[in-house]
Amino acid sequence: MAAPPREQAWWTPAVPFASGAVAGGVVKTFTAPLSRSTILLQTAGHGSMVQAASGAGGARSASELAVGYLAHVRASEGAVAFWKGNGTSILQKMATTGSNYFVYERLKELLRPIWKSDDDVGFPARLAAGSLAGAANVTLAYPLDVVRTNIASSSKRAAGAERWAGIAETFRLLYRTHGLRGFARGLPATQLCQGANIGLHFGIYETLNTNAALAATFSRACGYEPALESGDRPRSSFAWSMVCGSLAGLVASTLVQPLDLVRRRQQLVGSKDAGRPFWAVAAALARAGGPAALYRGLLPELCKVCLFPASGLNFYVYELVRQDIFGHTTGIR
Repeated sequence: MAAPPREQAWWTPAVPFASGAVAGGVVKTFTAPLSRSTILLQTAGHGSMVQAASGAGGARSASELAVGYLAHVRASEGAVAFWKGNGTSILQKMATTGSNYFVYERLKELLRPIWKSDDDVGFPARLAAGSLAGAANVTLAYPLDVVRTNIASSSKRAAGAERWAGIAETFRLLYRTHGLRGFARGLPATQLCQGANIGLHFGIYETLNTNAALAATFSRACGYEPALESGDRPRSSFAWSMVCGSLAGLVASTLVQPLDLVRRRQQLVGSKDAGRPFWAVAAALARAGGPAALYRGLLPELCKVCLFPASGLNFYVYELVRQDIFGHTTGIR
């Protein structure tokens, strides 16, 4: 008796989650230094940044201040400091990325009535599916996100000793300081931020990536084939994934950066911003440092998604694992 097709195996429903988890873990490890740089710049007080950067002769512009502050972190904690909190970050990223792909694929099918056509999902359906998936799934691993933010923003004395606080220590610190509510600090802003961020990433990436005219233009201009195979779910080449991922990351990260900054500040232990509406926190930051203060940490974030196109790599690894390892090639992108 012939074996059933691989895509009909009992574990098929879990393929998007497993593939997404692998993609999230791989990409997060490579982008850890840029991720921590973003968090450090988002959560540091303006006075602390000025003081830390003053050793370099005094920084005047926002970019000089950011570079001076990161140089101070590098000098005082060493290069390994930029991977601090990566273990927690990988766990959180694998859980949320796997869940995002799993829910997104199913919501996309449920939203078939608003597809552009029978063989074209269209940007609105992708944006809606991605936004709903992102907002829902961030809640699943949110305590890890709060812990990771506190670890990444702290110094070696965060645990009261000459070493960095670990996952268990930070969990205990959050619980002692804020109780169970401490693990939900900044959740509304995070749901809004991550919902918009994931929705824009999925919507922009897949819409660009599956556009035949754009793919043909890319192929003529660069000489690279945009797709590796044909069928229901053609997998993109590495180069085409990087291009589409960079564009999606550039737009999504720029638009949601103010919300991302606010949610990080609300997550910190002892932060007075946790009990305030996110728009009140944003207004206070803008009054203190001007509109540019809302985009603190944007440069390393854009480096992460554009110069090192984390978004494109994430989608590429996801499809690679899904199709080449699990043999799951069905479903319209």
